[in-house]
Amino acid sequence: MFFGGGTPTLLPAEELGRILGTARDLYGFRADAEITAEANPDTVTLDSARTLAEAGFTRISLGMQSAVPRVLRTLDRTHDPRNVPAAVDAARSAGLEVSVDLIYGTPGESLEDWRASLEAAISMSPDHVSAYSLIVEEGTAMAAAVKRGQLPDIDGDDHADKYMLADELLRAAGYDWYEVSNWARSPETRSEHNLNYWLDSDWWGLDRVRIPTWPGCAGGTSSTPPPTPSGSMEAPRLVTAAKRSTRNPWHWSTSCCACA
Repeated sequence: MFFGGGTPTLLPAEELGRILGTARDLYGFRADAEITAEANPDTVTLDSARTLAEAGFTRISLGMQSAVPRVLRTLDRTHDPRNVPAAVDAARSAGLEVSVDLIYGTPGESLEDWRASLEAAISMSPDHVSAYSLIVEEGTAMAAAVKRGQLPDIDGDDHADKYMLADELLRAAGYDWYEVSNWARSPETRSEHNLNYWLDSDWWGLDRVRIPTWPGCAGGTSSTPPPTPSGSMEAPRLVTAAKRSTRNPWHWSTSCCACA
């Protein structure tokens, strides 16, 4: 199970534990289930990490992104990079596996900036490292800044150089490349969440907010598309679920959003 989509640790750890407990009661988990929370490093303390571990979380994925403050500002990330080692230590002390997420190819990031981020990540000895190339999406503030010439455009050759550097340094530090953007200390610390997508398996989505509905949802048809901005909203519920096939992103099960 993976708590992601931004910064779930902005919620109190106790609340995340309650959500996890409800999901466990509703659906049941394997005894050895991998349960991960994404986290902004500024939100992780020893107390919060212990609360997550006691609730059943097994792993934390820290959004380090970069060790270079200038690069973090370009990415509009708010955390202090000096807090990342403390977050890693807190999670490890609580008995959680630790993954560090990095982003490369930020406009204005040099190869040496990227090397500094990789070396900083490796120095903390996390169990797992993810390194994702930045994609500048249309309609974002960054895309507008690139169009105005305020930021340089993405360079594919720069991305390739940085990917090769990541693989070189991480392998030299004992990390095994097992998926296009992921390296692990051992087979046991590979992310089941990432492998699930890599192997094109099905997955369930759980939500704690309002449930979007659309025509056909209550009756449930496997061809019903996901909700659109014009969909209506039902009252809030604690946990809702939707199962979809990654082989066909428009194929949803008849229990879509638990509307039945």
